[in-house]
Amino acid sequence: MIKSGRIAYRDAAGRETGYETFDLIATQGRRLLRALCVMEDIGLIREVSIGMGDDFRPHDGQCRIWQGGAESLMRFAIGPDQAVCGDQVLPLADPLPYLGLHPLSGDALIIHQRGTDAPGEYRPIAAITNSISPNGEEDLYMQAMEIAVAYMGPGEIDVAAGRFAAWHYRLRWRNDWPPADLWVRAGDGLFLIMRWAMVPAWYELTDWRDGPAPCPQSG
Repeated sequence: MIKSGRIAYRDAAGRETGYETFDLIATQGRRLLRALCVMEDIGLIREVSIGMGDDFRPHDGQCRIWQGGAESLMRFAIGPDQAVCGDQVLPLADPLPYLGLHPLSGDALIIHQRGTDAPGEYRPIAAITNSISPNGEEDLYMQAMEIAVAYMGPGEIDVAAGRFAAWHYRLRWRNDWPPADLWVRAGDGLFLIMRWAMVPAWYELTDWRDGPAPCPQSG
């Protein structure tokens, strides 16, 4: 099964400043996220793939960033007791729940580790990322972190791609940052919309389909 989608990056006035296209593939007891992020306002292109088990826990990942004529390429191998990226090795006390490489379609995957119990309660989710920065392009190295995730409740929401039954979550990446409000499609966690007081930008799903056909590159 393949879900394909497109997310618009918008400024405070609603103008599109970039986009993300993504495929979510589930077959043979495995899952794969492939995403291309184009941030035209800061001249950044990010290409990400994350391989996962059927439980959405990561097995491996890759993040390539082009910006200002330079390239960063990081590859991650996630084992049951350690994570490896180049010369870096991080020991793991338990299998890793989440690998955060900064596509918005990937941000939504963390909800599968939080669930929908105890509304309003923040729960720490162990994670590894390549960058703890708003745009995911600063201080690039493998680093462990905890992401606090709260399920806020169900509802319905309108985005450019249509009207959806939704689950509302809040994500807090750092204690000194405000949480981001994330809505995903109820049931499968498809990214719908995110707003974050840390930045004036906001992000919404503009196209999606079940099937391998690519989504359009512009709205």
